[in-house]
Amino acid sequence: MRYWEIDFLRGIGIILMLISNFVTDLQIFLNYPYSPFWQAFAMFTASIFVFTSGASFYVSYTQKRSFRRILKRFAKLMSLGFLITVVTAILFREGTIYFGILHFLALAWILAIPFYRLKSLSVVSALFFILLYPLVDSVHAQTLAFLPLGITPPSFYTFDYFPIFPWFGIFLLGFKFGEAVMKSSNNNEKFKSICFLGRNSLKIYLLHQPILVSIILLLFGDRSGILTLF
Repeated sequence: MRYWEIDFLRGIGIILMLISNFVTDLQIFLNYPYSPFWQAFAMFTASIFVFTSGASFYVSYTQKRSFRRILKRFAKLMSLGFLITVVTAILFREGTIYFGILHFLALAWILAIPFYRLKSLSVVSALFFILLYPLVDSVHAQTLAFLPLGITPPSFYTFDYFPIFPWFGIFLLGFKFGEAVMKSSNNNEKFKSICFLGRNSLKIYLLHQPILVSIILLLFGDRSGILTLF
């Protein structure tokens, strides 16, 4: 059973993502100045997605506690994430996405299972991952093996990076929203067009960047020289 409130929030995230990623593409390919405002905008947008995914996990796992179902979701998202890693490694001279949003969400749905049993304490656990982030971020290692945790090599650069610290904390905060929606929703869907976007968020996520990048390259070319094909 789907809840329109979750689809609506995810739909809002999709709209903001299209704006944020378009600005990011302008920065990457046309050297558009990336101001603190757009950095904060991107963080806010990403937080909506991760928070909503946490709510979705809570609803899904409450309705049907099937590890097999979650494992299938993990395999699907991680496979798509690996595909993005390969594509960015081939097409770009730098910025390969090793652990982006899809990699993170795949792993988060597995890690969330034991935290589901904590119920109200999930908020405390969320704060642990969020507040410990500055400490983890200050640690570096000459390997990519610890990227999921947030430990990077010095001068590490990537287009998309969502480590467990702090993002899993945002994911866990979504549990409370999922719980509240299940208790209060009347299933009378509102804002249907935005909810439609939310229900198709993965498809839109996978398709929007090739479309945006193609438009920019056709109109302006790659002024930054970051593509290996130019």
